[in-house]
Amino acid sequence: MINLLLSLIPLFLIMLITGVPLRPTILILPIPIILTAMFALGVALYLSRVAAFFADVLEMYQIFLAAWMYLTPIIYPKDIIPGRLRWLFNLNPMYHLMEVYRAPLYVGWLAGPKTTLAAAVAAILTLVFGWWSFSRKADEIAYRI
Repeated sequence: MINLLLSLIPLFLIMLITGVPLRPTILILPIPIILTAMFALGVALYLSRVAAFFADVLEMYQIFLAAWMYLTPIIYPKDIIPGRLRWLFNLNPMYHLMEVYRAPLYVGWLAGPKTTLAAAVAAILTLVFGWWSFSRKADEIAYRI
């Protein structure tokens, strides 16, 4: 969260320097930040549970995370993907979370209701699953560390 909030400062400076207007939709940014935090906490809880039992998970996670970044249109526009393959983005929860950020910052309107709902569902389900998974084995984790 701290890294994300600090990263917003240079982003806003770059937007001002390049002439991108700061629109009132920026005020909606706490919602995507909260959704991202929920998603990240769910993933972290699940990974900490698995990593306590299998030490190699952390190294594999680094590889998975790099691949996941390239499978999410963060550094490239989604328009370069052929139309028949764009449905695959809907399977990627990070795509929806990034779109909830991207729309108010770059386009100036809110993300569509389907995108916002998909991001919220992904965040809530990931948090609930991570919490449930972690709490099931919380007693054993202390002995494994």
